[in-house]
Amino acid sequence: MEFKLLAYLKGELDANGRQQVEQWVALSDANQKAFDEIEKIYLSSEISFSEFNPDVDRAWESVAHAIQKTKSSGQAIMYRVAAVLALIVGLGFIVFQYQNHTDQVVAQTTEGEIRKLELADGSIVWLNENSTFTYSKKMDEENRLVSLNGQAYFDVARDTERPFKIIGKEVTVEVLGTSFDLVSKANYANVNVTSGRVAFGSSMNEELKVVLEKGHQATFKGNTLVRNESFNNNASSWVTKDFVFKSSPLSEVVETLSDHFDVKIKVDESIKNCLITSSFEDKELNEILSTLEAIANIKNERKGKTIKLTGPGC
Repeated sequence: MEFKLLAYLKGELDANGRQQVEQWVALSDANQKAFDEIEKIYLSSEISFSEFNPDVDRAWESVAHAIQKTKSSGQAIMYRVAAVLALIVGLGFIVFQYQNHTDQVVAQTTEGEIRKLELADGSIVWLNENSTFTYSKKMDEENRLVSLNGQAYFDVARDTERPFKIIGKEVTVEVLGTSFDLVSKANYANVNVTSGRVAFGSSMNEELKVVLEKGHQATFKGNTLVRNESFNNNASSWVTKDFVFKSSPLSEVVETLSDHFDVKIKVDESIKNCLITSSFEDKELNEILSTLEAIANIKNERKGKTIKLTGPGC
């Protein structure tokens, strides 16, 4: 199984092989945890396995004394893959990853919760709701490596000697010092750059990679990377609580507001394409709706968590 997992991470398995691995991962939480750890080490090592034919048993003997065995099948697989990697990247790296757990911090947020984190290198991370962020209490001497499942806004402290690298579910982001909003989930990833430059690309295919500058964004979905010469002004509104709309159709405006304020907003067909240009700084939803009523003659009717917008048309 250990070699099949490595082949899966390299993208070398056919559809049937990938399905077998995914079924194994889904069998238990231990298997899922093992796979996540293996993926993190594989992506961070940046090693080519193309001409590698390891002796797993010999490798296992060389690292067995440094790690504690467990009866969990998922953990057993994880350590055998660690043995394979140990032949390549050296015993010290593997021992550090699997023995020095006290250095790793896992931050998680629940529904409606936003957390601000200050990292050892001076970087600031705002973690959005329902997200998981893993980082080290101390930053590595050569790399600043973290992982994200969910959404976060990063204000990365500049360090030209140590790149800041984020391992996502399907993408990898690397910067020296910049600020950006990143969504990283199992089937979707998006980045909006607010300052500096960001390298954004697939974790499995090095050819799918772009370098983005301030005011640009990119999306990765279905193994397709799309670079947009534009910027989502409201990508980070969950942090800033500010909204900017520039000739935006009302249908897009209410979609943004619905997501942020956790309400359902319905719009009459007659006004859904009305263009809205306005900005709101740390305003409550009622204040925003009052402004829309004043500038576009749009009425609103609220029932519980549902709001209906009506009007005479544009």
